[in-house]
Amino acid sequence: MSHPLRLVEIEGKGRGYVATEPLKGGQVIFRESPILVYSAYPLKRSEHQELGSVYSRYCAHCYKSLVSGTAGDCTALTCLSCSHPDYASFCSRNCQSLALSSTHSPFVCESLNYLRNCPLLSDNQPEERQVQARYLVTAYNLAMISPSAFQTLLSLHGNGARYMDIATFLHPIISSLPFPKGFDILSIGMSAGLLDKEMSNSFNLMEPRQESGKRGIRAYALYPNVSLFNHSCMPNACRFEYIDSETDGNNTDIIIRMMHDVPEGQEICLSYVRVNRTYSDRKKRLLEYFGFVCVCDRCKVEANSSQDESNCFDFGMKFVCDKENCGGTLAPLPTSADGCSSDYMECNYCGSLKNHKL
Repeated sequence: MSHPLRLVEIEGKGRGYVATEPLKGGQVIFRESPILVYSAYPLKRSEHQELGSVYSRYCAHCYKSLVSGTAGDCTALTCLSCSHPDYASFCSRNCQSLALSSTHSPFVCESLNYLRNCPLLSDNQPEERQVQARYLVTAYNLAMISPSAFQTLLSLHGNGARYMDIATFLHPIISSLPFPKGFDILSIGMSAGLLDKEMSNSFNLMEPRQESGKRGIRAYALYPNVSLFNHSCMPNACRFEYIDSETDGNNTDIIIRMMHDVPEGQEICLSYVRVNRTYSDRKKRLLEYFGFVCVCDRCKVEANSSQDESNCFDFGMKFVCDKENCGGTLAPLPTSADGCSSDYMECNYCGSLKNHKL
């Protein structure tokens, strides 16, 4: 069976995916496992956070939810070296065993313990700096446990220029970590490049939706092939993840599903930002986080519109979730085995279903 997508050079954009055949709304066109996942939480709890309030909420290997109520409900296993729920907790013996030989190796464990007690990192620095240090530990650990995956990471977009100052600040801290003898790739330039590649290519793995409608970020993940989908503020595909419901061991996989039918040869795009945001907000976020200004048809219309930005484009009428405090993107449920599309649309943010025929 041929793949429904082909990677090609697209004028003004670089590489991107186009359909090799007509695609149906709801069709799953891509599924990929991450080469790297790391926690979105800073290394140390804020003073207002209770012990175990967030840090022990997710498995440190598969990132599934460990508790559904208070932190006291948590019966998860901890790291044998850390022995502290704030540092690393696991949902099963299997995740604990896998992590201790890979994602939470002795190098990672010792490094994170060092960083938690590093005053340079915690004093007068934003919490974001702690998360960036955590990411660099994860990335350099990847170089040790899977050199081929690390080379894939290095192949992603991002040259590091905009992160040189941060990398320069972090370098003496990261250089103090217990790297094995002969580990010679550590440098300011390498760290800057890694930080840039993360910012340009990572995807958020979201927490369960709160009663208020808000969802925090539990982890960040890098998917090298999915990161090649270009952006549009009028996407024809969107991504889903089912971290807490998948049971086959691939719960951090990202799934790309078509929002509507498209013909052969059309480019398949995702939206890098929430599609219900105004033009000015989308423009600001895309430039700040991804370094480009979008010139899709929607942006061209809204940039020159004198109307209220939230009303000058009707894209959201069908493909934006209307649940209160949501605004996620809707796509039909996966097509059936015989290729028939579903009458129900699923929100990739709150998970609710809507019959679009009603």
